[in-house]
Amino acid sequence: MNISPARITVFEILLRVTTDEGYASNLLSSARYENLSSADHGLAHELTLGVLRWQAYLDFFIEHFTKRKIKKLDAEVVIALRLGLYQLLFLDRVPAHAAINDAVNLVKLHKKKSAAPMVNAVLRSVQRTGKIELEKIAEAVKDPLEKLSITTSHPVWLLQKWAEKFGAEEAKNLAEANNHAPHTAFRFNRKVQEEAKTREWFAANNIQFRASEICPEALVLEVGNISSQSEAIQSHWIYLQDEASQLVAYLAANSPTAHPSFLDLCAAPGSKTSLMASLLPEEAIIVACDLHLHRLQTMRELAARANISNINLLQLDATKSLPFAAEKQFDLVLLDAPCSGLGTLQRHPEIKWRVTQEKIFELAALQKSLLENAGAQVSAGGILAYSVCSTEPEEGEEVIAEFCAGHAEFRDVTRERSTKLGVEASRFLTPSVGARTFTHKHGCESFFVCLLEKSTERQKSE
Repeated sequence: MNISPARITVFEILLRVTTDEGYASNLLSSARYENLSSADHGLAHELTLGVLRWQAYLDFFIEHFTKRKIKKLDAEVVIALRLGLYQLLFLDRVPAHAAINDAVNLVKLHKKKSAAPMVNAVLRSVQRTGKIELEKIAEAVKDPLEKLSITTSHPVWLLQKWAEKFGAEEAKNLAEANNHAPHTAFRFNRKVQEEAKTREWFAANNIQFRASEICPEALVLEVGNISSQSEAIQSHWIYLQDEASQLVAYLAANSPTAHPSFLDLCAAPGSKTSLMASLLPEEAIIVACDLHLHRLQTMRELAARANISNINLLQLDATKSLPFAAEKQFDLVLLDAPCSGLGTLQRHPEIKWRVTQEKIFELAALQKSLLENAGAQVSAGGILAYSVCSTEPEEGEEVIAEFCAGHAEFRDVTRERSTKLGVEASRFLTPSVGARTFTHKHGCESFFVCLLEKSTERQKSE
C-alpha cells in the first residue's frame, strides 16, 4: 500500500500512546524514526501532537458520524479516524484525498479491513459537511461544561476543577493555551561554546530570539527554527529548556554561602541540575539522586556534553531513609517532585487523557513523603526548594502548607528570593505560599515553586 511514511509513523506512535501509555515526544525522537526526511518528521510531529491535543473534539465527531461510542470501536480504527479527521479539520495544505486514502489504507494495513468502508464513509461525510456546519454541531451541545470540553478538547472533570479554582473564563483560557504549540526556550551552554560564537551561528542561520520575560538568561525563539540536527544542538552550544523550569533553577541556586553543598533528590532527567551546576560556584558539592539507574546514566551523559564535572550521581529511593550523615546537612536541597505533569500539556497532551483526581491524590501523598525527607537534609540557614510542573494546588500549595504546619522552623522566602534575583515577584506569587506560572498568562509551562528557609539557632532564640 502506498501510505506516506509520516502517517505510518504517526499511526504507530498513537497506537503505542494508546495501548502502552508511551509518551509521544519520546517516541518521536527515538532512533526508530531518525531516517525520516525532515519534511516527514515535521509532518509526523504536527499530526501526532495535533491528534492528541484535539482528541476529545475529534472523538465527538467520530461518535456523531458513526453513531457509536469510542469504546465500542477498535483502537486501530479510532486512531485512523482521528488522524484523518485532524487533517481534514486543521490542516488546509493537506489534500483531503490523501488524508482519507491513507486513513483507509492504515486500517487495512493493521488487519482491520472490514472497517475500511466505515472509515472511508465517515471521513467523506465530514468532508462534505464542511467546517462551518461541523462547528454548529458542536455548538448545539446544550450542557455548557460538556460543550467546553468538546471545543477545548479537555476532560470535563479537569475543566470543572479549574473553573471552581480559577473561574470559568480562566479555565477556558488555560485550556485553549494548552492546545497551542509551546514556545522554544533555551539557554547558552557557555562551558561548551563562547556565547558570542553561538550568537554568530544564530545570525548566520537567520534565527532570531529574544530575552525571556520570565527568567534571567533564558531565551525564546522568535524567528526561524532550531532543528534537533542543527549544529547548535548537536554540538551542545545551547540547551532546550522551558522558561519556568529555568526559573526554578535560578531561584534555587541563589545561594548565600561561598561553597555551598547542594542535594537534588529527584534529579533526572537533569535539566535543572545541570543549570544549577553552572550557576553555583565551581567549588560547590553537588549530589544528584534518582530512583532509576538508567536515568542517572542519561544525566551522566548530559553533564559530560555540557562540560560539567562536579555532579556526583547517586541511585536511591528518596521516600526511604537517606544515606547522609546527620551532621553533614546541605545548604540547598531541591525537590523537583514527581507530579501529574498537568502544567506541560502543550508538550505532552496525552497526559490530560490519563490523569485522574485519584492519581493526583496519590501523587500528593508521595510528594509529602518526599518533602519530609528533603526537609530533614537542610542545614540551619539553608534553603529547601520545592517544585512541580502541575496546575493543581493539591500538588503545590497544599503540600507546602501541610509541611510548614508540622515544621515551624521553615518559612516561605519565595518573594525575597525572587526580588533578589530581579524577578517581579508580584507576577507569580500565590495568595498563600510559593509562586506559580501559567501557560495562558506567562507563555511557558505551568509550574509551582516554593523556597523555604530553615531558621538558624539564633533565629529560633529571637
